[in-house]
Amino acid sequence: MNAWDRFWFSRADALPLAWTRIGVGLLWLMILIVTAPNWNRFYGFDGMLSLGEIDLNSMRTLSSTSIMNWTDGVLPIGFWWWVGIVLSVCVATGFQTRFATIGLFVFASSLIQRNSYTVNGEELVTRMLLFYGCFSPWGSRLSLDRMLQLRKQPAPSELIEHPLVWSWRLMQINFLLIYAISLPYKFAQDFDWVTGDALHWTIASDMWWSRGWLSELTLGFNGILRKLMTWGTVAVEGLFPILVCFRVTRVPIVLSIISLHLGIAFCIPGVTLFTLSMVAGAASFLPADFFASRVCFRSYLCNRIPSVCCERMDFSLVARMCWRICQVPWMRLRFSKKSST
Repeated sequence: MNAWDRFWFSRADALPLAWTRIGVGLLWLMILIVTAPNWNRFYGFDGMLSLGEIDLNSMRTLSSTSIMNWTDGVLPIGFWWWVGIVLSVCVATGFQTRFATIGLFVFASSLIQRNSYTVNGEELVTRMLLFYGCFSPWGSRLSLDRMLQLRKQPAPSELIEHPLVWSWRLMQINFLLIYAISLPYKFAQDFDWVTGDALHWTIASDMWWSRGWLSELTLGFNGILRKLMTWGTVAVEGLFPILVCFRVTRVPIVLSIISLHLGIAFCIPGVTLFTLSMVAGAASFLPADFFASRVCFRSYLCNRIPSVCCERMDFSLVARMCWRICQVPWMRLRFSKKSST
């Protein structure tokens, strides 16, 4: 019973959860920006779907759970784009966090119900995070709300600094279920995950991006590289729900799953926003002391490996290399992919 109470009703620093909130807000801001040129086409009453057609048979599209369907003929569809922008900024900055999170969740659900044919994984993952965010304390750190509260009450309250974790735990469990359910489904759906060829076919496919040199690279080295990539993905995704439960292995496996998704974004830019939504969710598992310092990654490593090794690590060079790798043309690719639908 004590272990049960500690798991659900203990208190913890909500700093990792705040980074998840910032990631979700920024992701929705990016989603709205890249869909702006096609906003009326995607979600207008007479866009790619003529919602007034008698023959249109889509219960999800005609669902009364979308607030956009309530305002057809009253408010232009472009009005809701600006609503989404404001809510995304409020969530990312932590201004009126609770109301902004509830509003962005309703907005995301309405957008999904408005036109299910334009839905990608990032909308579904971030909507799940927003749902639990409605009950979570992710506005208690790194937020304008917290800054304004400190002006009124300079002495921080323990209840605010370390809130209850029950809603946080629910978010984490749902996030882990994504991997626990999707991995067996991969094996059932495609035998190439067993043979080690799955990632080659994904990278080579023109469904997600214009094929480049990476597809040729996976054909080299007698197929060893593509098998390592495929089986490495299976290993990390399979071990993540297990190893994240142990304090000793938590940080390494979280950094591994984050690196995996950043690597997917580099190899398959067409799914960059989805992989970034998984990165935002994975950040909630990192301990608060990992984010405590401005150079948290270096300080975290230096506390666990000999100092002589840290002195030889040029972290600024590594950061610059990672930044260049992550500068993929995902905005153009997402725009061109959706424009062709």
